[in-house]
Amino acid sequence: MDESYKNGIPRETKKTGFLQSFDRQKLDPSDAADFSSKVLSFVRENRVAADALIAGNVQMLGFEALKEQFGDSWDGIKDKVHLLTEGVIKKYITSSDVFLLMNDEKFVVLFGKASRPEADATARKIAKEVNAKLSGAGVGMDAVSVRALVFEVPREETAPLKDPVKLEKSVEDAQREAEKADEARVEAAKDQMVMRFWPVANVRKRLVSCYHADLHVPKELDLAQGDGGPSGTGAVEAALDRMVLEHASRALTEAAGRKMRALMIVPVHFETLAAKGFRSAYLDVCKLLPRIAEQRMMLMVRDLPDDVPQGRLHTIFTYLSPYFAGFVGDFSLSFRRAGKLGGVGLVAVAVNGAEFGTPTPEAVKELKAFSAGNKSGKMRRYFYGAQSFDAATAARRAQFDYVQGLGVAPSMPIHGKVFNI
Repeated sequence: MDESYKNGIPRETKKTGFLQSFDRQKLDPSDAADFSSKVLSFVRENRVAADALIAGNVQMLGFEALKEQFGDSWDGIKDKVHLLTEGVIKKYITSSDVFLLMNDEKFVVLFGKASRPEADATARKIAKEVNAKLSGAGVGMDAVSVRALVFEVPREETAPLKDPVKLEKSVEDAQREAEKADEARVEAAKDQMVMRFWPVANVRKRLVSCYHADLHVPKELDLAQGDGGPSGTGAVEAALDRMVLEHASRALTEAAGRKMRALMIVPVHFETLAAKGFRSAYLDVCKLLPRIAEQRMMLMVRDLPDDVPQGRLHTIFTYLSPYFAGFVGDFSLSFRRAGKLGGVGLVAVAVNGAEFGTPTPEAVKELKAFSAGNKSGKMRRYFYGAQSFDAATAARRAQFDYVQGLGVAPSMPIHGKVFNI
């Protein structure tokens, strides 16, 4: 038999089989000619490609957190991480899509025909599966981030799509522009936000010696919508976090001038601390805190993944520990790992009372399980945002150490004093 055939199938036919068709969707920035050819083919085959790109159908999968977590070991494992991610991407994309490894820290997927919601959903499925596969190596579920980018490419000028360097710059520019737009929206609305301070009850001592700082953002402003913000950048939450810290800093200084010695809890989103750029901006505000913050201000990290590795928290808190008295971790009701997070500066674990809702028998049972499951050493339990007296009572009966919210006491316009209840 002719050696150009094997098992009755021409060799050339095998090279263009199903699996190889996916390889044609991978863009290679190191080969400019091949890169340009594949992108042009992508544009030709997807007549709506230009509109799709403008609609935000460029999704970026980032490994910044993973690289930071592994430090000097990153160079030794990055190829395996990239290969794993590439396999998952191929599993979810369609023949209308292309992708590339932009650099050591990010993959970019260009969806040819999917709608923006469909592109968002697919990218998050990819990230979720990659995170799940990496979790066996002690990596938390935030290892791979997802960003949707509004990447505008005029129909008459497609040069950025043909050149790897120009494409990378365009993607980075798109990300920065989206973040700036979100930050500008927060800045324009700042006069409509009101800072409040909520008394926190020490249940065992029947004492209020701490206040929870909170920035009230009217719903009509439509700023914070979760999942990394309205545009997926996380910039809205990061800007609000910096604003809260600035207000809290002034309030703490003024309270000290009135000889009011209560502690203060200041919330911050985990994404603000996890993303290097947002964390740097947040640290700039931390550096302006009064020295008294080191004894009286605690940072509550909101929306922490239940499986966040101890090493990940240690790395992040190392940057922040010089400015705060301690840290509070905000977890879901399913969290049971407080005993495994020692040595990172956590003084308490918290549950969001707004998510707890009505204290049904099932909810109360889960609340008690959270309290009992995280009763480790000197770790305290904090129930914040209690919407009713019944919710606050349920937390007290579940042996939470601190309770805050409407069910305890109304908010105040200033950081208050210590008093018995």
